[in-house]
Amino acid sequence: MIDAIRAAGAVAILRMTDHRDGVAVGTALYEAGLRAMEVTFDHPDAPGTLRGLRAALPGDALLGAGTIRTPRQVEQAAACGTRYCVSPHTDAALIRAVLDAGLEPLPGAGTATEVATALDAGARLVKLFPAGPLGVPYMRALLGPFRGTAFVPTGGVGHEDVGTWLEAGAAAVGLGSDLVPAVPDDLSRIAARAARVAAQIAAVRRGTPS
Repeated sequence: MIDAIRAAGAVAILRMTDHRDGVAVGTALYEAGLRAMEVTFDHPDAPGTLRGLRAALPGDALLGAGTIRTPRQVEQAAACGTRYCVSPHTDAALIRAVLDAGLEPLPGAGTATEVATALDAGARLVKLFPAGPLGVPYMRALLGPFRGTAFVPTGGVGHEDVGTWLEAGAAAVGLGSDLVPAVPDDLSRIAARAARVAAQIAAVRRGTPS
């Protein structure tokens, strides 16, 4: 999963207040070049959207469940065909529950202590959260004592800033409402933003950041 997330370069976060267009949004993201998506489980329709995306998208789509805070949610996510569980916090017991379910944990961490706790509990990916207020220099500083850690900066990251984070050493970037609003706007606009993200990822991979 680490290699897959690194290859994807970005995780599109679907934190929607209305899930009727969830599959259409996910399809637009996929067709624009974004393969990794997270459906947040803070809405009752999230499991249905995740199952719909699993059925609608090709097998290389990396589908995850977000805002996972309890072992029960881990069970629900596993039943929906998710491959990873994203949390806003670091909880060693929850990380172990995700691993026991055969899924990849992606816990949120904002301090060195939380990063260490996440890694010691078995996490291989760490969501730096909230990354926007903390900033790129903060992640660079963490990469000193935690060299090689696969950070996924999330929270307050704009879709135009993906290349900057990747160049600084992020494994991938989590993109929320700046990419997909809580009430999704025109699909063509979402697709255009996603294509811009995909272009930045491709440019960094080529060594010619845009």
